[in-house]
Amino acid sequence: MLLRKTILILFALAFLLGCGRSEEPKKEAAQSAQGHEEGKDHQDEHPGVIRLSSEAMEHAGIKIEEISLRPVGVEYAFTGKVSVNEKMLAHVGPRIPGRAVEVYANPGDYVKKGQPLAMIDSPELGEAQSHYLKAKTAFEIAEKSFERAKIVLEGKVISTGEFQRREGEHLSAKAELKAAEDRLHLFGMTEMEVSAIGKEHTINSKVAIYSPLSGTVIERHLTLGEVVEPVKPLFTVADLLILWVIADVPETDIPKIKKGQTVAIVVSPYPEEILKGIISYISDVIDPETRSVKVRMEVENRKGFLKPEMFATVRITASEKEKALAIPDGAVQRDGDKSVVFVEKEKGEFEKRTVVIAPQLDGYHRVVSGVKQGERIVSRGAFTLKSEGQKREMTEGGG
Repeated sequence: MLLRKTILILFALAFLLGCGRSEEPKKEAAQSAQGHEEGKDHQDEHPGVIRLSSEAMEHAGIKIEEISLRPVGVEYAFTGKVSVNEKMLAHVGPRIPGRAVEVYANPGDYVKKGQPLAMIDSPELGEAQSHYLKAKTAFEIAEKSFERAKIVLEGKVISTGEFQRREGEHLSAKAELKAAEDRLHLFGMTEMEVSAIGKEHTINSKVAIYSPLSGTVIERHLTLGEVVEPVKPLFTVADLLILWVIADVPETDIPKIKKGQTVAIVVSPYPEEILKGIISYISDVIDPETRSVKVRMEVENRKGFLKPEMFATVRITASEKEKALAIPDGAVQRDGDKSVVFVEKEKGEFEKRTVVIAPQLDGYHRVVSGVKQGERIVSRGAFTLKSEGQKREMTEGGG
């Protein structure tokens, strides 16, 4: 009986020891799994946080600045359109009817003042040249007769009456020649061309159409062999080095603008190029439908960015400044089509934050949304954090 009890006790002890050993691995596995989940939860708690050591921050030259209210310039934006400078624009046409026998200029060509654009053959010009040659011959005869009369008058060979008659014929022939010459000039012939007709005594019914200014040919309405009339403009030449931008300014904003004021002009194809313009004209009449006034600005276009009929944005900075929440330009990084900054959460920990900001003025951007007053952001060295964030995203995407 005693032996049986001893065996039962030993069996029970062995069972209990075996159960304890089998539970330990399970407990350790559970604890390990729990620790892994807690670590994962801690990592996912701030998925956008970038951590840098003190050494890395010092090496990158990171500077942190508290967001606060500061005096910033106030900017107003108006829509406008690029236009040719009408003071440097010419519609060029023939001065005489005829037929085009040569066309030299094409749209896009740069031409100098006095450069021929086309050649016109005109029977009417031939008739005018013939009349000029007759007038010139008559003048030469009358001039010689008058010179002889002056000589013989001194010797009392002719009467005073005869001398006056010859003098009258000379003056009349001179006036007739001048009228014939002026008519040729009106038809577009130069002084040199008219002089050549008189020397060579030949008629040339062809006349060139010249550009009245230096600029770019922006339109051509002429083909070879076409019959033309003086009422029809054949070419449009414009100086595109200085253009106009015409903007519509609401009547409530009229006090913000003045003649001679400098403005910034941006066109959509080149958003990074800021061109300077000068307000040269403010309309005295308000459009009754739009309740706005036309404002004209002159802007240099030496790089050729501006094209007539382009839409433009005109930005005018007010002389007064007002306090607003603003961040330094060095804090802003581009992430695709968004603007981002890096906000300090703790020492060495930074959160990437998307912000909506106004254009830069005096080195600062007015904040529309994304950050609050009192938060601390990286104002210098933000590019290093941006690079670290991109590396992390690539690693997580690849893992």
